[in-house]
Amino acid sequence: MIAISTLGYLFLGLLASIALVFISIVSYKLIRLISNINKLIEKNESNINSTLNNLPQTSENIKDISDNVKDISDVAVETTASAIVAKENIDTYLSTFKDIVSIISNIFLKNK
Repeated sequence: MIAISTLGYLFLGLLASIALVFISIVSYKLIRLISNINKLIEKNESNINSTLNNLPQTSENIKDISDNVKDISDVAVETTASAIVAKENIDTYLSTFKDIVSIISNIFLKNK
């Protein structure tokens, strides 16, 4: 008859061998993944280097563009304020002109 401890050791040995096979498969796939990533990086090394070399100039251009946008928005705010003042002045002039025309028309229409 087989002792329970022997059966337990056999079961643990079987589990250990299954775990070892599983770890081997995972390790193999992980090595393949790292190898593919390395090949991809080597394939695109010139593009990566070019991008990294152009990065300072690109960031400087972005800074210049954002400064220009800020300046343009400041000018737009000033222009809008000027347009509002001009509109109010035009409204005042039109109201005055309308009053003058009304007075003149009342004078000439009453005389007839």
